[in-house]
Amino acid sequence: MNIFFVKNTRGFVKKLFIACVCVAGASLVLGGCSGSKQAVPSAGANEQTGASPRPPMHDVATQHMINGSLYEVKGEYAQAILEFQDALRYAKDPAIYYALAKNYAALNKHSLAIESARQAVKLDPANPEYRRILAASYAHTFEFDSAAAMYEDIVKRDSTNIESWFNLARLQQARNPQKALQTLEEITNRFGPQWEILLQIVELHNAAGDFARAAEAMKKMTDLDPSNLDLKQSLARAFVRANQPEEALSIYLDLRERDPENNEYAAELGGVYLMQKEYAKAAKEFAVTLAQDTVNVEDKLRIGQMYFSQLEKDSTIAPYARDVFQRIRKAHPQDWRAYWFLGAIGAITRDDSLSLINFKKVTELASWNADGWVYLSSVFLEKNDFDAVVTVLESALKVLPEEPRIHSILGFAYNRLGRNKEAISVLEKARTLDPKDMNTLSQLALIYDGMKMYAESDSLYEDVLRIDPDNHLVLNNYSYSMSERGLQLQRALAMSKRAIEQQPDNQAYLDTYGWIHFKLGNYAEAEKWIKKAIDKGNASAVLYEHLGDVYERMNDTERALEQWGIALKLDADNAELKEKISRSMR
Repeated sequence: MNIFFVKNTRGFVKKLFIACVCVAGASLVLGGCSGSKQAVPSAGANEQTGASPRPPMHDVATQHMINGSLYEVKGEYAQAILEFQDALRYAKDPAIYYALAKNYAALNKHSLAIESARQAVKLDPANPEYRRILAASYAHTFEFDSAAAMYEDIVKRDSTNIESWFNLARLQQARNPQKALQTLEEITNRFGPQWEILLQIVELHNAAGDFARAAEAMKKMTDLDPSNLDLKQSLARAFVRANQPEEALSIYLDLRERDPENNEYAAELGGVYLMQKEYAKAAKEFAVTLAQDTVNVEDKLRIGQMYFSQLEKDSTIAPYARDVFQRIRKAHPQDWRAYWFLGAIGAITRDDSLSLINFKKVTELASWNADGWVYLSSVFLEKNDFDAVVTVLESALKVLPEEPRIHSILGFAYNRLGRNKEAISVLEKARTLDPKDMNTLSQLALIYDGMKMYAESDSLYEDVLRIDPDNHLVLNNYSYSMSERGLQLQRALAMSKRAIEQQPDNQAYLDTYGWIHFKLGNYAEAEKWIKKAIDKGNASAVLYEHLGDVYERMNDTERALEQWGIALKLDADNAELKEKISRSMR
């Protein structure tokens, strides 16, 4: 149903034409037999609409109306309009304005239709047809608020007009979905459940994320058409979305009983069992589908994805998920996707062997897939095997030279291996490919900072903070760099505080905050925050060295030597630290 098109079938026009002829005939009889100029009401004017009685239409106006109706019946709307315009010269009758509006609408001249319809409504405000064409014309010119207001007025005057109710709801859908729902519910209450109305209710509830109410409305649809198995299946899916597995289960069991050979029912039933953590029952349902050669790989992978989604919530399902993808891999050894999921399962379950074997196969079968290379390298990153990361990603660059993630991760690995020139080269390339990647920018800034190329590092730090003012890693690293150089210490302190607010247990961030206080001469505060960092456990040599530096400034040499001694045990090759200890013992 097109809610914005005024019904103008030949049958409808024919009735109008007959009505016009009848009115014309009545007018001729009443006006011609009497020599009086007394006004005679037009047929039904005050009985049907409640409007004030109107005089009969002028004879010439009536003739033009008849002529216009004849043209309208033949689809010659422009000629009809000319006749109706001539009729208006002799009678300002709402029926003429209405006829004009209809024919303007038929020619898609909706602005002109609005003008005529407004005049019709003004002259006969109680006539619902006049209001309906005005509402439809408003809708065609995208004046949706005016159209909705007109339909609201129509249903207030005539609450039995279901088409106007429905048009009102359709107009409200895009601009005020909640109001549209109220209108659709009102339609259901007044006229009973109807398929199209319920369908709109389902769609609106789904769009709002209210899946329980969507399922409730769909249940009413199945009551209207209980033999529709597709609809029942949709209802079961709706219950799944609404997290009502018990309701879904009863429907799927019924569907499977009706059609036991339907693999789709079995797969979706297995999905419900997964929701209920009935893993053995789910596996039994899925086994039938997975064992069939006629089932394509896409359907099998969908089953696997159900397991994979559940795995993120419950790690105990891992053996079942692994088994499903191993079956798919065996049946379809050249499809890279089963290998990818097995690699991901290995990553989730910390099974490096499973991840390495399968992600490596992904890079062989689908070398174009950057994710395969990235995830394969991430297995080695987790083990701090940076040489292996470099080997993997240098191979990846031969296939995917324009993939920014590969350049970025490779740069990180080069840096950890002390190969900073190479790190800068690939990181700058990553930056060119993806100028807003925070990992690339922050890693590149850190390398420049470590190489004392402060103009470059400061520029990058500032770039990141313009894009992401709350990037805690850059807030910490930049503030520490400034404190080491004695620059903008108050700004550095504020930046460091913002980093700690985001990660209050981060040892490095706590140390930075304390160190900036040290640079500002706030030694008690420095001691407090650096000790907080050490108390987190597994403190690095730098933290103990910093605390020793604080005690030295507080003229507590004994405690300074104690902390430096701990630092030296952790970093025995630190020549600068040895010099501090030697100097303090003279």
